[in-house]
Amino acid sequence: MNNNENEFLDWNGGFVAEENSFTLLPAGEYQFTVTNMERKIYDGASDKIPNGAPYAEVSLEVAGTEGKTVVKERLYMMKKFQWKLTEFFSAIGQAPVIGQPFNPNWSTIIGSTGRAKVEINSYKSQGEDRQNNRIKEFLKPTAQTGAPQQNFNQGGQQNFNQQPQPQPNTGFQPGAF
Repeated sequence: MNNNENEFLDWNGGFVAEENSFTLLPAGEYQFTVTNMERKIYDGASDKIPNGAPYAEVSLEVAGTEGKTVVKERLYMMKKFQWKLTEFFSAIGQAPVIGQPFNPNWSTIIGSTGRAKVEINSYKSQGEDRQNNRIKEFLKPTAQTGAPQQNFNQGGQQNFNQQPQPQPNTGFQPGAF
């Protein structure tokens, strides 16, 4: 899925009028759908994340009774964040086994669904108090909710709603996404 939000507008051309579609959802558990994934390299200043750290920025569409919002989540490719990678891939049904090597299938995450605990994040921007949603925790599928749907729509494969088979023990390769 290609996101054209960063496309430049022409000074001499027009544009499509739009309303701000931002929705702040109350804290709680929500279904999400992965709508985009970009591979990036961290280039900020942080005590927790070193410059040059690879990460996946995933866009998650979260829907509630108040409307829909998109939450962007960073999945850092660092040993200290293997727990978060495990949570994410468990939530979307790729089913890593704790204590076993796991090779995630990054090419199939767009369209995948899962559940997560969403919280309200308060912050200051340009001197103003603001809020947005962020993921507090990715949740494992339960017997009541069933396995998340995997949408293998890239490459012409069909969608299915069954539990994926465990990945072979080929080792976790941090740079392999």
